[in-house]
Amino acid sequence: MKPALFTVLAVCAGILSSSAQETFRITGSLKNQGNEKIILTYFDGTKNITNAVDAVDGKFTLTGTAPAQPVMAKLNTGIDRNTYLGERANSMAIPAMPLDVVISKDCKLTISGVAEDINLATVQGDAYNESFNDLRKAEGKNLKEKAELQKNLMQLRKMGVTDGLDDVGKKMLANYKELNAIHKQFIKDHPGGYSSVWLLARTAKEYELAELKAAYEGLDASLRNNELGKNVAARIEIVAATAKSGPAPDFSKPSPDGSYLTLSQFKGKYVLIDFWGSWCAPCRQANPHLKELYAMYKDKGFEILGVASEKTADAASAQVVWKGAIEKDGLTWPQVLNNEQNMKTDVVKLYGVDAYPTKLLIDRNGNIIARWQGSESRELDEKLKSIFK
Repeated sequence: MKPALFTVLAVCAGILSSSAQETFRITGSLKNQGNEKIILTYFDGTKNITNAVDAVDGKFTLTGTAPAQPVMAKLNTGIDRNTYLGERANSMAIPAMPLDVVISKDCKLTISGVAEDINLATVQGDAYNESFNDLRKAEGKNLKEKAELQKNLMQLRKMGVTDGLDDVGKKMLANYKELNAIHKQFIKDHPGGYSSVWLLARTAKEYELAELKAAYEGLDASLRNNELGKNVAARIEIVAATAKSGPAPDFSKPSPDGSYLTLSQFKGKYVLIDFWGSWCAPCRQANPHLKELYAMYKDKGFEILGVASEKTADAASAQVVWKGAIEKDGLTWPQVLNNEQNMKTDVVKLYGVDAYPTKLLIDRNGNIIARWQGSESRELDEKLKSIFK
């Protein structure tokens, strides 16, 4: 009897263990999907997960272990929806947008829509995803228009036609601005929606500091205190610390010869911190003019400190491409690398940099007095002219 009892207990324990593991289930039906693959990707907090299944006559079911906290997942179809510049093989493409899906413990979701527009499909089953249905309704018209404009742009480039590029570019800019306004209004109108805090975290760089604070404070308390809300709060703190006034956070980073340079060692000079990378074409295109400014003002108390961030797999390869770009562009001002081994301080994160190039001007006392994004230099030129007369 004892072995039998032990077996029963072991089986029961296994059942209890299995039931304790949180899962998710997604069933869907997409018109025109056929038997193509459906792919779900997300980060579970420790690693990237990919879950794929072949649809059968447009229908599919995906199951898996749910992460501890709700996460954003991307659902895509195996149908090729990308927009290509040239012939499809090895040509540049604009990836088609996937569907945003929130996965949470024991969620049971149902998806319906059209495969070609999977990013606008409807997801039902919980409040998390219902809030994203509202967002898709708000931005759907603009997203379709954006995709059509991208196709038009690619078609004109394929044909080598330049006459219509200007017109399409203006329409894309107008679409971008309108979509930005829709997003900001959506967040105001849906303070309790999970999609609102996700959207605010994703578009925070589009806000001025005071506007971002107001949008964040307008969210329900539960959203301000979740992981996404905390990310927005951290962004506000960083931007506030590196706004156009106040002390510049100090940092120490390796220079090309291996010695460490510290921002504070340049106190007493006006310092232009230039965030760049060897991969950044606008950054490299701006270097000849920076060389002119450096020659003009370096003997009057002006310094440039380049802070490079390289998109490489490791610190050693970052060193190679960084030093190569410095030499090729003939840069003679101090340079540091933000990819050093065992990096303790991420200067890009410290200064809230999310676009390249970004430049900050520090006064003689170590205070930030100006900040610019992009390669346009007229405001920088005027600022330096007014300082050094």
